[in-house]
Amino acid sequence: MDFFTAPPAHDREPEEERVLPPWLGPSDTVLGRTVDISRTLFHSEALAIVLTSAVAFPEGVKLHVRIVARPVEGVNKDTWWERRDLMFERSHSRFRPGKALEDEILRFGVRFSDGGKATTVDGRPRYDGEWPPPPPDGPVLQQHSGGGGSGSDRLISLRWSLWLWPLPPAEPFEVAVEWPAFDVPLTFTEIDGAAIAAAAEHARPYWP
Repeated sequence: MDFFTAPPAHDREPEEERVLPPWLGPSDTVLGRTVDISRTLFHSEALAIVLTSAVAFPEGVKLHVRIVARPVEGVNKDTWWERRDLMFERSHSRFRPGKALEDEILRFGVRFSDGGKATTVDGRPRYDGEWPPPPPDGPVLQQHSGGGGSGSDRLISLRWSLWLWPLPPAEPFEVAVEWPAFDVPLTFTEIDGAAIAAAAEHARPYWP
């Protein structure tokens, strides 16, 4: 007789499947269409922030950002590693509504021609137990899944993935970045919304 045996199976009611609403992320059953953007959002001797590409979906667009830093003359090794730790640990720091943003928090945003905007520090859309939750009043921009990075004594590289809902109109819009702790002032870069909108038309489901 075996000493260790598996517990008996329990009869469980099947859980209700919850489909992620589009303002929280793209559908995992749809293959988005990639758009090569390669726009520099900020550049200095020590730091570069580049919007490398976008993946367009019918409901929105995922924006891929690469952040790369290097030591420059006058920065000693201790300062360099302190900066590395700040980039990895504090750039994603949580913030409290109604409180001033810490300088270490990396901020991204978008601004449209009609004056509408969304930022990564607006906070996630909230709901009170209702499912599906009601859609937000305005556009949403938030850090999405994926990303990561690496660091050494000569280079730091971070990857961010942002989800913008809804799909921006087929006209130019601006991407904003600001990072006070790393001397990045509020900077706007124009993006071709028409290319993203056209790519979204070619997104397709994995199964019909």
